[in-house]
Amino acid sequence: MPKVWSKLKLSCLVAVVLMGLATGACWAKAQSPVPPNPGTPNWVLQNGVWVPVVVPGQVSPPARVAAMINFLKTGHPGRVVHLAKKWLRHHKKDPLVPQVLLLEGDAQNYMGNKYAALFPYEDLLDNFPASPLYEPCLMREYNIACAFLAGYKRRLLGMRILPVYGDAIRLLRRIQNRQRGSPLAELAGIRIADYYYQNDRFQRALASYTNFLRRYPYSQFAVKATVRKAECSLATFRGVRFDLTPLRNAQAELENLAELYPVLAAKMQVKALEERIYQIEGKRELEIARFYWRFNRPESAAYYYRRVIHGWPDTIWAQKARKEYARRFQQSKEKRP
Repeated sequence: MPKVWSKLKLSCLVAVVLMGLATGACWAKAQSPVPPNPGTPNWVLQNGVWVPVVVPGQVSPPARVAAMINFLKTGHPGRVVHLAKKWLRHHKKDPLVPQVLLLEGDAQNYMGNKYAALFPYEDLLDNFPASPLYEPCLMREYNIACAFLAGYKRRLLGMRILPVYGDAIRLLRRIQNRQRGSPLAELAGIRIADYYYQNDRFQRALASYTNFLRRYPYSQFAVKATVRKAECSLATFRGVRFDLTPLRNAQAELENLAELYPVLAAKMQVKALEERIYQIEGKRELEIARFYWRFNRPESAAYYYRRVIHGWPDTIWAQKARKEYARRFQQSKEKRP
């Protein structure tokens, strides 16, 4: 009897333990983040809770666009280009066409094919001007144009040897015309002028800065454009024997600039430019005096010599004028009976 009782107590104890384990397992399962159906991919863990995810069917146009976005994010631009071209052939009137065009251009840009990226970008800009992707696409074209001006080259026979500076200028001008008066249009305009200036094409730079100031008189780059315009006028000046009107116009602009923005004018070295113009004008007046002296017009020569001496007294041209005036007119007095 005692043995039977002992076996009965042991059986009861084991049953209680098993029940407790089962209860604990159920409680743990209820508290742990286990998906209701772990074999399916349509559940995601968010803040310790499994929630269902609605995924479009793999054959739907939005699903394919989502796949392209994912491929681009994970570094597979070649697949994006292939899928985008195929998608566009079959869904020409789908509302997601601008998105796919942008994806195709971004994928080409990702692979370094900046020139090829322009074709889908241009398609988007020409045919979908009301799309919210219009401005982002314009910004991408601006960045490509800047890369072109910085030395990017097109491929020829597998080698990047074809410069595309002309295409860059056309792109920037197109940006100006497509979004007139915008900050991006200002950037495009000043970039064109700066390119000509940096490459010593001062005549074109002068025209570009003039056009920029006409289009954007209140731009944040107006001061810079005014100073650069004056520098270009100096650079294109053909010599003291030619018309000084461009230099005088530049001087008037610089003086006006110094009055309106004295701090900025100091930073942009406006005074140095004014000094250069001042020196050129003094030299020209001295050349005029010498011209009249060579052609036996002493009265006119004396007038211009005195003009240089009194008008540009602190320059080297005034010093030369004094010496020449004293020598020539002193000699003429000595020759008189």
